[in-house]
Amino acid sequence: MEAPEQGIERLHHFVSERRRALGISRTQMFARGGPSPSTMNKALTGDRGLSRTTLERIDRALGWSPGSAESVMDGGIPTSHIPSPDAGCPAHDHVVAVLESLRTQLHTAEQLVEDLLGSSHAR
Repeated sequence: MEAPEQGIERLHHFVSERRRALGISRTQMFARGGPSPSTMNKALTGDRGLSRTTLERIDRALGWSPGSAESVMDGGIPTSHIPSPDAGCPAHDHVVAVLESLRTQLHTAEQLVEDLLGSSHAR
């Protein structure tokens, strides 16, 4: 699906793609410091706009550079924020958590492939 040209629908498109890439739900995004699922729903239905603080929370939760969510709503694209590995840096901790999640997902996928190939060779 092509991204809308601007506005909350465009942001929703990129947020959904990023969550899918990270393998996280709306609730997990909230746990990472993002806006609550209800805040996002209210923004999508037009019941509520998104404050600058909410946009900043989206950037942090998804590992985007500051200002990315706001830029997306204006027709831009998000950029990833790669933090320095300083001890205790919340952004670095976020990257480590994402990488650990990817490792788990890759291990699970590898096991599924082995199971499928093993069962297909047995036939």
